[in-house]
Amino acid sequence: MSLFTKMFGKNVADDKTAAEPQGVGFITALSMHLRGEQEPALTAYMSLAENPPGDTLAQFFAAAIKAEKGNTAEAAESLSSLSRHISSAGDNISHTITMELVALLTGGSFRISAVAEIVVSFGDLLKKEGFARESAVCFEIATGLVPDNAHFLHKLGDTLHDLHIYDYAETVLLEAIKYAPNHWGALYTYAVLLQDLGRNEEAITYYGRAVKLVPTHVNCQNNYGAALLRVNRLDEALAHCTLAAELDPSAPLVKINLGFIYSLKQEYEMARTCFTEALSLNNNLVPAYYGLASVEQALEGDPQRIKELYLRAIEINPAAPEAHHALGNLLASQGDPQALSHFSAAAQLNNNQRDLHKDFGLACLQSGRPEEALEQLRIALLQNPDDVMVQEILAKAEAQNSAEA
Repeated sequence: MSLFTKMFGKNVADDKTAAEPQGVGFITALSMHLRGEQEPALTAYMSLAENPPGDTLAQFFAAAIKAEKGNTAEAAESLSSLSRHISSAGDNISHTITMELVALLTGGSFRISAVAEIVVSFGDLLKKEGFARESAVCFEIATGLVPDNAHFLHKLGDTLHDLHIYDYAETVLLEAIKYAPNHWGALYTYAVLLQDLGRNEEAITYYGRAVKLVPTHVNCQNNYGAALLRVNRLDEALAHCTLAAELDPSAPLVKINLGFIYSLKQEYEMARTCFTEALSLNNNLVPAYYGLASVEQALEGDPQRIKELYLRAIEINPAAPEAHHALGNLLASQGDPQALSHFSAAAQLNNNQRDLHKDFGLACLQSGRPEEALEQLRIALLQNPDDVMVQEILAKAEAQNSAEA
């Protein structure tokens, strides 16, 4: 199966190199584990794990019972230690555990799916406590054991997405959707992943399928609206975000999306209300301060108040390029030389913001720094060769600079 090959590099049936587990002792321990007899199973696993060379499966399932008993951190460390040991031998833990289980259980009296459920439960416990990478190992083992289980595939894909392992996550989630086209979790997670990657049109397709299945899911409706907003389908975006707000009036991120939608529709008073309500729900939201400042500018509000809003956004998150860019423009309009430091910060954080280098170049010209202005305007023209305004400003600046040289 292609996914399994992608995960481990070889097929189960073709793998003749997997280490042979000790067998009878482990089977006895696993039988107790499956019956819910945790203490005797753990004692048996620990005995097998301590006897040289140390049963790999016993160590793994002992860690699973530790997690079941509430010792999740200890279980995660046991799993990490086992992974390091296996890696030192030139293999990886997911491959090793899966191969040993398949070799031991195939044709036996155990249902592999029941064993996979134990592995998935272990992964769930790890993920709940923040051990995402360790939980991904468990979900990867489970999908290796039962490769056509969309539920397990979704858990793996969702965790890989959390870990920002996007290519692998996409492969896994598409596999889940192939086996279960109406699996809501896989559809929603894949839509979020596509949105994170900036593939909004594709995300919209999967959000559309997801909301038909569960129309009452607030985040799905809100994210659907956000994706539509990004491709300027404002009326559709408004409909979905409005529904999200009706489903949960206390969701600040929904208010923020509504604020940006109303801003783009030039309904600034409505936008102001939405951003203000968002901040009343959570006063540490950078997009709400940024959005409210933008609306106040559009309404020609108090410049000092606008400046304070942008500064508050930057105070909460100094790595917010849009806020630095917007504040740079505001300060430049006031002839304040501090504008240049904010343009510079914005460029360091995100060099591809629309109009950033043009605005930066104009501010440099205004501040009497022609060499820096030329540098920024040339970057702006490289990024957008069809910008007639930049062409004209750059030509004029270059001519003036040559005349003064």
